[in-house]
Amino acid sequence: MPSSSTNRFSATKPCTWALVGLALCGVVHAAVQEAPSAGPEQLTVVTWNIWHGGREDGEELGPARGADVLRTSAADLVALQETYGSGERLAAELGFTLHPRGTNVSILSRFPIREDLSVGDDFQCVGALVELPDATLVAFYSLWLPYSAEIWEPGTRDTSQPGALLAACEASARALQTTWNAIDARLSHPRYADVPILIAGDFNSMSHLDYGEIGFDQYGAVVDWPTSHVLARAGFRDSYRECNPVIDRTRDSTWTPRFPEQEQDRIDFVHYRAARWRARESRVVRSHPDGFPSDHAVVRTVFQRVAAPEDDARALRAVSYNIRHGEGMDGAIDLARTADVLRALRPDVVGLQEVDLRATRSAGQNQALELAEHLGLHPAFGSFMDFQGGRYGMAVLSRHPIVDVRSLRLPDGNEPRVALLVEVRLPAGDTVVLVNVHFDWVADDAFRFAQASTLAAHLATLQRPYVLLGDFNDLPASRTLELFRPLATEATKPRDARWTFPSTAPEREIDFLFCAPPAAWSVADVRVMAERVASDHRPVFADLRLRAE
Repeated sequence: MPSSSTNRFSATKPCTWALVGLALCGVVHAAVQEAPSAGPEQLTVVTWNIWHGGREDGEELGPARGADVLRTSAADLVALQETYGSGERLAAELGFTLHPRGTNVSILSRFPIREDLSVGDDFQCVGALVELPDATLVAFYSLWLPYSAEIWEPGTRDTSQPGALLAACEASARALQTTWNAIDARLSHPRYADVPILIAGDFNSMSHLDYGEIGFDQYGAVVDWPTSHVLARAGFRDSYRECNPVIDRTRDSTWTPRFPEQEQDRIDFVHYRAARWRARESRVVRSHPDGFPSDHAVVRTVFQRVAAPEDDARALRAVSYNIRHGEGMDGAIDLARTADVLRALRPDVVGLQEVDLRATRSAGQNQALELAEHLGLHPAFGSFMDFQGGRYGMAVLSRHPIVDVRSLRLPDGNEPRVALLVEVRLPAGDTVVLVNVHFDWVADDAFRFAQASTLAAHLATLQRPYVLLGDFNDLPASRTLELFRPLATEATKPRDARWTFPSTAPEREIDFLFCAPPAAWSVADVRVMAERVASDHRPVFADLRLRAE
């Protein structure tokens, strides 16, 4: 970031690319390390904006520290931004191949580069087809995206104006969409059909996965950044967020280790789309014993080679649980106890109702985030309303990476209500939508039926398989429940053990799970957990399987 086109140093001249067989005029070879005969099971990828060639601390000292950082990272592939003439030195010190383009973006590779895959603006994009030691190939891109306005320096950001924030990153969204369209076209030939794609770089925009309601207490705004949607819609995974599901602004930030007074944000990414690789570890590196040489931190991701997806890659244990803001039947608010209940169920996805975010009654906890941390799951939150100095609503937790989060406003009842729709990506690559509900509880079902009707109309428009779950606050034979049976398959509980409320002596069945479209799912075990203390509801779960298309 925050390096604009006015900082385009010209320490190196752009190369005119010309392919002669597999030789590239733009590839600068250092003493490339001999690759082992067998392919690696791991691949370590780094992205780093090295800040004006890494020379802000001196012509010699800065690049030397930069080489230290990269050497310590044990990277196999490095996406560099603001290379500005330092690529040759870094390649030589690491014994890597340098693949430059223009003055800004470049690639360092431990392994041979077989083809230039660059597209678009030479200041913003460089790409290479890299051959791994087992002769398999990876398409690797380094990007630098522009931005429209400064919103990182002190005094340049007004979180009460999300529209202005979005406008500031509009240029990055446009540039990424254009670049991805060009990459997609460049790799459209059948010979690239099974080649993994890694797209890394300085995106100069934040992620919608960080700035959802789940991160409101850390970022102070809910902003649906369009830039991060571009690759998510194209099937890519955010490797860092995949490995670090719990949002921590301090730990996650890549901008900026050199200027702590500025807005700290995650704006550098390693995205990937690959059937046989998974991100297993990803972290931000922002320190050097003698002073970190860049205004951007390093993002380092370790990918692990995996086998072909098994049948269970589409299996999904879904849980619905009204947790009553962690307050048990003993009157104690004990979120660790709630986590223990969920852990015992070994869920893949969880719909939680009655969840607080920074409300006084629950000691200011971000309950969805804390439960996610207890369980190692990805969290999402959707609020009904402001409440006791914080927010009150519902949450989804997922073992699988979250792609998108949306709240569908429902008609107001005794209290405001939303349906929380969370799209997750399964190991086989399919995406499904978790639809979490908590309808109005008053005896007269008019509010409840109006809310259910609005949701049913929306569900009829969904183009992806979905799981509908939650506290419906109505009985199986009610007109509320009947709205959903034409749309979806109900996960039917055992007749003699179907009651979910109240937990101490249940006598009503008001918590349900459905899946749709019916032909897309098979339903196996469905049960209510006999938990009496942690909440006034009992959790219900179902073992589902998404059928392959």
